[in-house]
Amino acid sequence: MTQSILDLHPRDWPQHFVDLGYKKFHGRIAARWVFQRGIYDWQQMTDLPTALREQLLSTPLLDTELVKASHAEDGAHKVLLKLADDSLVEAVCMPGSKGQTICISTQVGCGIQCGFCASGMDGLKRNLTQSEVLQQAFWLRREFGDFHRIVVMGMGEIGHNLDNVLGALDCLIDEAGANFSGRRITVSTVAPKGAIAAIANFGKTVQLAISLHASTDELRQELVPGIHDRTIEQLLDEAEDYFNITGREFTIEYVLLSGVNDSLEQAQQLADLLRNSRCHVNLIPYNHIDELDFHYPDGKTCEAFAQRLKDNSFSVTLRQSMGKDQDAACGQLRRRTIGLDV
Repeated sequence: MTQSILDLHPRDWPQHFVDLGYKKFHGRIAARWVFQRGIYDWQQMTDLPTALREQLLSTPLLDTELVKASHAEDGAHKVLLKLADDSLVEAVCMPGSKGQTICISTQVGCGIQCGFCASGMDGLKRNLTQSEVLQQAFWLRREFGDFHRIVVMGMGEIGHNLDNVLGALDCLIDEAGANFSGRRITVSTVAPKGAIAAIANFGKTVQLAISLHASTDELRQELVPGIHDRTIEQLLDEAEDYFNITGREFTIEYVLLSGVNDSLEQAQQLADLLRNSRCHVNLIPYNHIDELDFHYPDGKTCEAFAQRLKDNSFSVTLRQSMGKDQDAACGQLRRRTIGLDV
C-alpha cells in the first residue's frame, strides 16, 4: 500500500513539505487544518498556495471509503470503512453527558478470538496502519462532529499493533497535531506480554483498561484463548507497574455473560482477586450475537454482581450497552457485510 501523509507524525510535516519544494510553515499550516480544524480536503486549505494544493490532490488525506453507517435509537452511530485493499473495519460514535465518545479499531479482524466477540470470528487479516487508525477518528468527526473522549476498544488487540496505534495516538495528543488530552483517551487490552509495559512507558498519559472477563485463569483462558500462556497474576503485576510509573489507576473490564461468569460467587472471587489492585471495575452486560451461544444476563443479576463488588469497597460502573438495535457488538456490522457487494 502507498504510504499516506498520515503515517507521518505532524512534527515531520514541515520537512515533508520542504521535500515537496515548499516551506516548512506550509507543513505546519496543513497539519493545523487536518488535526485541529477537521478539514480533510486539500482544496479547502485556502492559505496554502494553489499550486501546492493541486499537487497534493494526488495524495488524498482520506483514502478510505465510508461504506455504511448504522444509527441506533439511543444516539449511537457505527460506521463501516473500506480500506485501500478492500478490507473492512468498524468505528463507533456514542453520545455522553460531556460530549461524544468515539471507539476505534486497531486491526482488521482479531487474533485473540474471545469466545463472546464477533471481531475474531473470521480470524485476523492484518494490522491497521497509523493512517488507518487516524482516519477512523477523522471520519467520525466529519460525519458526527467533535468528540470529547476516545476509547481504543473496537476490533483487534492493541498489544499486537502497538507501534501504529500508539503512533496514531501520539499524533492526536501532540501539540503539533490535535493537542487532544491523553487523559481523555482509554486503551483497552487483554494484556499480551509487553502490552501494559508499552502503554505505561508511552510517554503520554493515557488511561489503561484491562479486558479480564473472568475471576480464574481456567475460565479466562476458555473465554480469551488468544492469550492462553498468560495468567491473571502476571497481568495484575504489570498493571501495578503501570500505576507506579504513571500514578494512574486502571480499569478492569468484565463482560457479564449469563450463566458463565455472573454469579455472586464469581463476583466475590473477582473482589478477592483484585483486593490489592488500584483499579475501577467496569461491568459490561453482554451484547447478543446471533451466531454465538452466549446470552445477556438479566438486570437483577447484573445489579447483584455490581453490589457484591461495592460491598467489598470497589468503585464499580455497570455500563449501559448502546446501539443494541443496530449491530452493536464489535465486529458485528463488518461480519454481516463481508461477502456483500460493497
